[in-house]
Amino acid sequence: MGRHHHIFGTEPGMTRRALIGGTGAGALAALLTACTGGGQMSRQSAAGGSGSLQWWDQFRPLTKMLQNDLFAPYMSGHQGVKIERRQMDAPDLGQALQVARRSNQMPDVHSLAGLGGISPAALVSEGWFQPIGKLADVAGSPVGEMLYDGVHRFDGEIYSFPPFSGRWHDAVPWFNTALVKGAGVDPEEEPATWDGLREVARRITRGNDSGAYGIVVPSKDTEYLQFLVHRLAMAAGAPGPGAIDWKTGDYVYDSQEYVEAIEFLVALQTDKVVHPASPSMGARDARARWAAGQAGVYLWGAWFVGGLLVDEPEAVERGVGVWHIPCPEKTRNFVYNPPQPGTFWVSSQSKQAKTAADVMLQMTTPEFQAKLAAAMDQPPALAEVVAEADVHAAYKQCVANFQDDVRIGPLPEVGTPGVWQVLAEMRDIHPNLGDIVQSVLTGSTTDIAGELRRYNEKLTAERERAIKVVSEEKGVQVGLDAWVFANWDPKADYDQQAYAAR
Repeated sequence: MGRHHHIFGTEPGMTRRALIGGTGAGALAALLTACTGGGQMSRQSAAGGSGSLQWWDQFRPLTKMLQNDLFAPYMSGHQGVKIERRQMDAPDLGQALQVARRSNQMPDVHSLAGLGGISPAALVSEGWFQPIGKLADVAGSPVGEMLYDGVHRFDGEIYSFPPFSGRWHDAVPWFNTALVKGAGVDPEEEPATWDGLREVARRITRGNDSGAYGIVVPSKDTEYLQFLVHRLAMAAGAPGPGAIDWKTGDYVYDSQEYVEAIEFLVALQTDKVVHPASPSMGARDARARWAAGQAGVYLWGAWFVGGLLVDEPEAVERGVGVWHIPCPEKTRNFVYNPPQPGTFWVSSQSKQAKTAADVMLQMTTPEFQAKLAAAMDQPPALAEVVAEADVHAAYKQCVANFQDDVRIGPLPEVGTPGVWQVLAEMRDIHPNLGDIVQSVLTGSTTDIAGELRRYNEKLTAERERAIKVVSEEKGVQVGLDAWVFANWDPKADYDQQAYAAR
């Protein structure tokens, strides 16, 4: 699957200008043809063009489950309803959505993958979606308590809901059972610390005749590196999500926890336990190398085993296990995620919004949630169903570990609606965190603290500029205090009550 929902609300992704600006009409038409799989089909299969309800997303491991456990039963019980789904890689999906919107060919339902992490609030303000709260009883569903203003609900109207859990992270140590055992390491004796993981990686590298390395780090992928370091820094005690000191609202990319997280990755390289082809690998390339037995450990998300079962099932048969994310010391720190955003949205161009909303609502039932768990992608919103679901033991353990390791942190957009406009106004800063990590790992720079300090200063200045623009030129009431959550408890979820008591 890949990383679905990195919405930390702090680092700007694709801006509204970039999203709405674009390419010439001829290139757009060609792109739509390429992304939807054939020129003769593209116009017919767009929103309402064939009378079918169109559904676009990027969830490859969910393909059979969505068809067999959501669409087919719904069509069987609703005569005359036909649902057609298109699965695309995230970049293609993002491009196809931009093209479809320009040409009034939007699908009825779609995910937001490939749109650069732009806030749903920005898309709502641009008229991308229509509300579903009055078309289906989302508020009364099992996920009704998981709805947040500024994330799923805007101006009192419900637009989406989280079918997936917010309690997850993408730095799970997945290990090759055979390589671990072959190195004389007991898989049940998990390495709780960074030094412990380094030792396991060293023993794997030394303890096999196949040339396998201890760990693979796909450092061609700067987004992967960015979020890996976010997770490691939080495991070291940094606040989260989003590298914000919630007591002051300041960015903390220059904190010791971020320096130590990058130094840990450098130490792995110094130990010569990182697969030497890592600099040329993306995340899926690394998974393929891991599946081929070329590396013992790979830090990635819960969807790892589900993706293996789709593309490299033989690797699962050979043996895969999972550990908690390690921390620098034996004292455990939490990894933080924001409230899980909505995954699917009903297009404002849809002529079948009520049906679309009703199909989406079926995703909130415990029965469907158990099927969602069985696909072994991102954990379902009702995480408790995983314990009894038909899933691999390692996936079950992974989701159980999330309950121990992850807490829901503050999200400024929830507390202050104007924040999304600041984030949309902010320009990308480069080198960003992922760029810096890549530069360090490739030897282009050794000044970790200096690079992080300069990035922190530039990001701070850019946020100040954006706040001034939206406040003075657009009349939006927002200030630095929007990033301050003085009542944040690092050990607890920041829930609806915490926002109210802020």
